[in-house]
This record gives sequence, C-alpha cells and structure tokens, in this order.
Amino acid sequence: MNYQLHFTVPTFTEEFNVFPIPETENYDYWVLLMRKFIEQSNIIEIQCWNDEKDIIKETTLLFKDSYERVNERNTTHIKGSKTEEITNHLLYKNVKTNGRLKWFSISLSKNEIPLFDSEHWGTEFFVPDISEEDIAYIKSVTPKETNFHQYK
Repeated sequence: MNYQLHFTVPTFTEEFNVFPIPETENYDYWVLLMRKFIEQSNIIEIQCWNDEKDIIKETTLLFKDSYERVNERNTTHIKGSKTEEITNHLLYKNVKTNGRLKWFSISLSKNEIPLFDSEHWGTEFFVPDISEEDIAYIKSVTPKETNFHQYK
C-alpha cells in the first residue's frame, strides 16, 4: 500500500526576514532527498521569486534551449528535461553565498506524473504515492524533529 506524505523540517527565521532556515543550518537532508528522487525523474520544474534575477538566469542557462518558462505575477517557473548538468547543479551547487538554498521550490516528475516536491526553500515537502520503505528512508535522513503527515 502506498501513501501520500507531507513533511516539514524544523526551521527558524532571522530577524527581519521570512526565509525559513533549517534548525540544523545545513541542507544535508535536502541533498539526500533530492538524490533519491531525482534518479527516478525525467522532468524538473523550478520556481523562483521574480526578484531573484541571478538565480533565474543561472537556472535557465542550465536548461539551455530545452525548457518552458512561465512568468507569473510574483514567480517564475522553469521546466525542462533532466540532464546530468542540471542534476549535478542541484546536488552540488545548491546554496547561495550566504549558505541558503537557491530555489523556492523544485518539483520532480516522471512522464508528467508527480514524484517529489520541495517547497519553501527546502523546508516543506510533499511526496505522492510513496511506499513505506521510502517513508522509512525519508525519516532516516531528515532532522530529528521533522513533522510528518502520512495519509492514504
């Protein structure tokens, strides 16, 4: 039997900022989660705030010419096929110079079927149609106080 899983890692915010920061102040868990689910995916969609112009430019260059870009009122969505270059960038060049995750959200899918969502700069997640074995893995790599909501 498979489940739907929503989970959030414990966070804090710095004074005068709304950016959620993992209490551990690192994204080791995020890299482990991305590595597991990116292997299964073939499509990546990245969402940034429109004022994150450098991150948007960097991200679109990774996709080269094979992507869709949608500008909404406050956000930009960039969607394209998974490549080795994009995969390596997500796994190894994922933080800004201030040590914070670059992207507001990343969605991974396979043939347009959703597999994994990382939201709010890697602090909130949704995984549809997930096995108990994968849930156990997620619980083993996320911070101790992570809040899980599992349902059918």
